[in-house]
Amino acid sequence: MTVRSIRRSLIATGLVAAAATLAFTPSASASVPLRAAAQADDSALTALTLGSTGKLDANGAAVFVPVTVTCSKATEFDVTVKVAQAVGQTMRAGTTVRRVTCAATTQEVRIAVIPVERPFAQGVAFGVVSANSCDPGPTCNAFIDEHRFDLAR
Repeated sequence: MTVRSIRRSLIATGLVAAAATLAFTPSASASVPLRAAAQADDSALTALTLGSTGKLDANGAAVFVPVTVTCSKATEFDVTVKVAQAVGQTMRAGTTVRRVTCAATTQEVRIAVIPVERPFAQGVAFGVVSANSCDPGPTCNAFIDEHRFDLAR
C-alpha cells in the first residue's frame, strides 16, 4: 500500500465515523415527554417503536427494520430509520426516510435501510426511528425510539 492509498482510507473512515456521529445525535425536540403530549393532544400518531431484530437481505446490501406505529385515526407521516453497526475496525451506517400510511390501529411496517459504504453483517447494531406527527394547526409532536438490536439472516 502506498501512503496515498492509506491516507485515502483513513480519510474515508473518518468521514463515515463523523457522518454516523452526526446522524445519531438526538435532537432536542425528540424526547419522552413529547410522547405524552401527543397522546394528550389527541395526535393521530400515538406510538412509534423500533423492533428488536432486523432482517439482512442481499448479502448485507440492505436490512429490513421492523417499526411498529400506532395511530388514533388515519394519517400519513414520514418515518426516519437510522442504523449503525461496528464490525471490527469498520463502521457501517445507513438512513432511510419513508412515507407511512397508518390506519386507526397498531401496525408493523418493514423499512429497508441501505448501508452507505460497506454491507451490514449479522450481529449487533444500533437503531434510531423517529417521526413527527403534525395535525392541522400549529402543533407537531416528535416521537423517537433508539436502542441496540440484532441483525439476522
